[in-house]
Amino acid sequence: SAPVGLTAHHVLLYDAGPRYSHDMDAGQRVVVPLLQSFDARLDRLVLSHRDADHTGGAQSVLAQHPHADVLGSLPSRAALAQRKGYRDCEAGQSWVWDGVLFEVLHPTSAGPSRATSNAWSCVLRVRTASSSLLLSGDIEAREEAELVQRLGASLQTDVLLVPHHGSRTSSTALWLDAVKPRVAWVQAGYRNRFGHPATEVMARYAARNIRVLETARCGAIQWSSAQPDQMICERDKRRRYWHHMSM
Repeated sequence: SAPVGLTAHHVLLYDAGPRYSHDMDAGQRVVVPLLQSFDARLDRLVLSHRDADHTGGAQSVLAQHPHADVLGSLPSRAALAQRKGYRDCEAGQSWVWDGVLFEVLHPTSAGPSRATSNAWSCVLRVRTASSSLLLSGDIEAREEAELVQRLGASLQTDVLLVPHHGSRTSSTALWLDAVKPRVAWVQAGYRNRFGHPATEVMARYAARNIRVLETARCGAIQWSSAQPDQMICERDKRRRYWHHMSM
C-alpha cells in the first residue's frame, strides 16, 4: 500500500509498501522512483499502522526525503517513532494544503482498548471543494462500527480505499451503507496468499453498485479530484505482451 497524494504545491504519501528482503523494499524500488518521476518533494508520510506491508519501504523513502515529517500509528519504541518530526496519528488532527482539507478520523485516544495493530490504523479523509477520498488503512469491523457510530452520514465519500485489502474482517454492510462510495480501490497483490479481496466482500460492493478497481488488475490507479469520475489504470495505458490478458 502506498497511495501518493499531490496538491498544487505539496505531496503526501500514505504508507510506504512492503519490504521484500533485507536489501530490497517497495520504497526503494517503487515509491522513490515514482516521486522522482513527478519531480516531487515529499512533505508528509502517513504510516497507517506498524504492519510491515505498510511500513517496509518507509526508511528508503525517508532516506531520499529526509525533510518530510511523519504522522503515524506506531509503537513508541519503533525506530520511525523516534525520528525527529514524528507525531502520533489521532482523530481531530487536520491541515489544509492548497485548498485541500486533510482530516484524521481515527484512532481516538478515548476509544476502546485496541488489541491489534490494525485497530490503530490512521484513517485519513481528503476533501476538495468537489470531491472526497477516504484512506482507511487496515481497520476491521469493530473500528468501522465505531466510526459509523461517531460520524454517521458525514463519512460519505466519493472514493474509498477498501479497508484491510478487501479482507473478510472488514467492509461490513454497516460501513458501506454509511460511506456510500461511488468507487472503491483494492490494494492487494496478484494471487496473494491471503486471498484478498474476499469474494463475499466484493459481493457486498457489487450489491451496492460500487465500482471496484483492484491494483492487481489495474496496476497504479490515477485519480484527479478535478475529474472525479475518471480513473486511469496504468496497466491499460502501458500494456505489455506478458500481461495476463484474462485479468
